[in-house]
Amino acid sequence: MESNFPNKNNFLLASRTLSPTGSKNSSSDEEASPDACMGYYGVICFNGCVNRLNITTASVIGTLHEFAFSSLPFLDYVDLSMNQLSGTIPPEIGKIPPQIGSLKNLEVLHIYVNQLNGSIPGEIGHLSPLTRLDLSTNVLNGSIPVSLENLNNLLYFHLYENQLSSSIAAEIGKLINLVELYLDRN
Repeated sequence: MESNFPNKNNFLLASRTLSPTGSKNSSSDEEASPDACMGYYGVICFNGCVNRLNITTASVIGTLHEFAFSSLPFLDYVDLSMNQLSGTIPPEIGKIPPQIGSLKNLEVLHIYVNQLNGSIPGEIGHLSPLTRLDLSTNVLNGSIPVSLENLNNLLYFHLYENQLSSSIAAEIGKLINLVELYLDRN
């Protein structure tokens, strides 16, 4: 992630891979441990693997283009809300490379109140465990990808305050578990 982070020493970069307990860390010769994430702002690990990123209101400025989501295959929660992220949402967020099943556990994706632009990547529709998707208050445009109909576990879906156009696809009606849908102010 290209960014201006106020305390870079306390943020776990996606390029650093933490290995399970007892194995070597790929970026150093030290042993990985269950507390390998201690001291890293907004990072929670389980068994030495990063599974949660919560960097809400951390004054992060930049784009998500260089953020290696696929190097964090155990993520189940991502919250990058209320920062100053800009640019497009990289399609890698939703891609599931067969070799590692990237982001196959992601249940929460919050990137609201930023300056993200461009269209919503259809690849997000591959994140079948997703229960909460909030991309509101950005500058996203285009239409809602039809592939989002595959998010059968989606409960909360917020896209309000963007610049989305076209009519709401009938496929949104296939989201039978949806409890909350906010699309206003587009």
